[in-house]
Amino acid sequence: MGERARELFILVVGDIIVFNVALWLTLLVRYFELPTMDRLDAHIPPFLTFTAVWLVIFFILGLYDKHTNLLKKLLVSRILYAQSINVFVAGILFFVIPFGITPKTNLVLYLIISSILLTAWRLRVIPLLSPKQRHKALLIADGKEAVELADEINNNDRYNYYFVRIIDEQTLTQTVDFEKKILSLMEREKIELVVVDPRGDAIKTFLPVLFDLSFLHFAFTFLDFNRLYEDTFDRVPVSMLQYEWFITNISQSKTAIYDVVKRTIDVLGSVFLMIPAGLAFPFVALAIKLEDRGQLFYTTTRVGQFNKQIKIFKFRTKNGADVGSQALSSDLVDTKVGLFLRKTRIDELPQLFNVLKGDLSFIGPRPEMPALAEVYAKEIPYYNTRHFLKPGLSGWAQINNYDVPRGGVDVERTIAKLSYDLFYLERRSILLDLQIAFKTIATILMRTGT
Repeated sequence: MGERARELFILVVGDIIVFNVALWLTLLVRYFELPTMDRLDAHIPPFLTFTAVWLVIFFILGLYDKHTNLLKKLLVSRILYAQSINVFVAGILFFVIPFGITPKTNLVLYLIISSILLTAWRLRVIPLLSPKQRHKALLIADGKEAVELADEINNNDRYNYYFVRIIDEQTLTQTVDFEKKILSLMEREKIELVVVDPRGDAIKTFLPVLFDLSFLHFAFTFLDFNRLYEDTFDRVPVSMLQYEWFITNISQSKTAIYDVVKRTIDVLGSVFLMIPAGLAFPFVALAIKLEDRGQLFYTTTRVGQFNKQIKIFKFRTKNGADVGSQALSSDLVDTKVGLFLRKTRIDELPQLFNVLKGDLSFIGPRPEMPALAEVYAKEIPYYNTRHFLKPGLSGWAQINNYDVPRGGVDVERTIAKLSYDLFYLERRSILLDLQIAFKTIATILMRTGT
């Protein structure tokens, strides 16, 4: 079992145990006596049903994501938010399904007890189950991504190794008798893993020496820096990419089956969602007209697959249109109704026609304005690669990178967004698309979508 599979298994099994222990304690506190078999028999069937629903909600809200340092900082607030939703859903199910037990007091107690137990389980017990022995590793790479990777791994006990040293280009070129010194370092520290980014000239020159060391002196494992960075952060280190990466990872189609299934989902899904969209239309139209009597829709140009321009449709949310020179500024202001429509993604309902037509997909990189795309193509290496795929209503960047550009030119944030787009380009699959779809629901519920 791999590290990620092991972590996921422990989290799911542990959460199920916590849910059931919380139920037992809830009954104990509620009735001031040890739960009898009759009482357990009455409560276990509905709460088993709730547990299955709660696990799905936990997944949607990211509680089964990799326990990176970033997630650990957000863990308590996410648990409380998820538990609030769980109890709300359970309350609805109580009224829909005749379980035969009184829900109100039990659910409130359960929310408090389970939240305390889940927080203790995730923050206190999980670290005790982390690998006790951490193997020593060496990182031979240059740039801020190397520092970022070392910081994440060295300060997080979920990994079974840590870096004792980062060796960059400057160290390789300026250290006298470097081969002898690194041999001494590896013997002294008993290095078992070496992570290498062969991009720099000095590192490329040193690689033959490193391979000789591995065959003649030590038995250590090599890992590619780019792959490890991607597996750790779920994004691609853009500044470290070379054309070899694109030759290896870009293909016209992942598989014929994937393309057919994805297009089928787009067609059936867009037709199905047009029914509730049609019901919402009169209310949205009335709200927009009552605020400023302006246009209901607007048509805007975006960059589609293979850099072709497409026309997409949206409910108007701003006091202007984001076309032409206006795309290079952030002067446009959301209307009050428009702000709500954007946060709930209702403004994008007319794009179901674009999905049905085939210009958009439900999942894919977000389509960019032509004026902005032209600037980014000049400023950011490999930027146009994101146009290899059909753009989507939601994408990997949108559910992972909440600090995305919000109007006007922003090269730094766009580079960060591109790192997620390229990860999706490399790893795209039906399972990844489903994960994005579920987590898009979470961003809408938490109103953090863009």
